[in-house]
Amino acid sequence: MRWMMLAAGLMAAGCAVSTSTPEVASQGKSQGTLRLAAAPAPSVSLNDFRTTNGRQALKRSPRLQAAAEAHARDMARMGRMTHRGSNGSEVSDRVLQQGYRFGRVAENIAETGRGPDRVMDLWINSPSHRRNMLIKDVTHYGMARNGDYYALVVARRR
Repeated sequence: MRWMMLAAGLMAAGCAVSTSTPEVASQGKSQGTLRLAAAPAPSVSLNDFRTTNGRQALKRSPRLQAAAEAHARDMARMGRMTHRGSNGSEVSDRVLQQGYRFGRVAENIAETGRGPDRVMDLWINSPSHRRNMLIKDVTHYGMARNGDYYALVVARRR
């Protein structure tokens, strides 16, 4: 039942994904302090999916990575999957706040305890998320995980 609600939420969300190196930044607790660490990479990376479907691979952007990390952390603090940040921000606000001046931007989010492979499966099998993952004119990405919350941002500069 929970995965059906998650799938319905993902389909309603309409977002985007990318990964030239398919790692996902993960935030977890380590002796009472938060730390960022690499999480297991999905077996199908976004760039594998994009190139298989005739699209260019995307480059990781430190600024988009920071925006994705901040939003994954914020969703985990709120305890819910949402495109709107706790301060009312949208993906465009978060990307601009990190200093990335975009001409186009999109975001995919997910909540699942089943890991990065499940996230990619959900996004690939959702028509709106699949469409976003295959946007032709994006060039960069950032993808992060905080607990069971995932955020992916894809964009191109202005």
